[in-house]
Amino acid sequence: MSRCLPIIDEPPKMDGVLWGVSCPMMKFSEQSGLWIIAVALVAASFAQSDDLATLRRKAEAGDAKAQFDLASAYSQGTGVAKDTAQGIEWLRKSAVKGYPGAQVVLGYMYHKGIEMEKDPSEAAKWYKKAARQGDKDLKHAQTAQTHLSEMLSEGLISAKEADWHAAEPNASSAKPSNARQGSKLPAFSLAEVEIGLQGGITTKRMATLVTTYGVDFTLNASARKALTDNGADDALLQTIASAKR
Repeated sequence: MSRCLPIIDEPPKMDGVLWGVSCPMMKFSEQSGLWIIAVALVAASFAQSDDLATLRRKAEAGDAKAQFDLASAYSQGTGVAKDTAQGIEWLRKSAVKGYPGAQVVLGYMYHKGIEMEKDPSEAAKWYKKAARQGDKDLKHAQTAQTHLSEMLSEGLISAKEADWHAAEPNASSAKPSNARQGSKLPAFSLAEVEIGLQGGITTKRMATLVTTYGVDFTLNASARKALTDNGADDALLQTIASAKR
């Protein structure tokens, strides 16, 4: 076997491929940094369909599947120098764009603490996004649902966090209401900004709203990570940093 991947307890199956192929005498703890266990096996290798240049063009144009495949390429060093940071960056972009496979992988990384601190709540957030997409991608949706059930049974998350049936908040609650306009109502909360980004408000539009109404939170490391996960770019983060009221 030319390429072995670390063992994961009860690895899920995705797209007909076992996620977490076993190798003799190899343990996950001995392979820190090999987050390819999560990324590489969700979809077929990009080499089967696109060359790297084509793949990159698609990814940069916003194609979520291409973004995921590019993440896989960076994680494995396939056709490009291995670069974990680049791989995770493209993985996040794909997940934010709504690709279920990327959402499951990102959730799993937060769940197990692969290349990041364990964060059950953050894991549940991404699992739920994938779990709701059973009409588009049943395999990944069922995998996400299974992980949510397991995390709930282990006491890692609450019943509310595990409830993927509940509809995701829409963007309207993050938009200024008529009552807010021209008034001195509270500035935007972190949750409102997140909901707006998740609901499709562009970063440019959100920056305008934040400039107008301000925010009521400090852009610390945790808030920055949460916003980046939801698609905030550097310009929006800079606007938020200076908009605290």
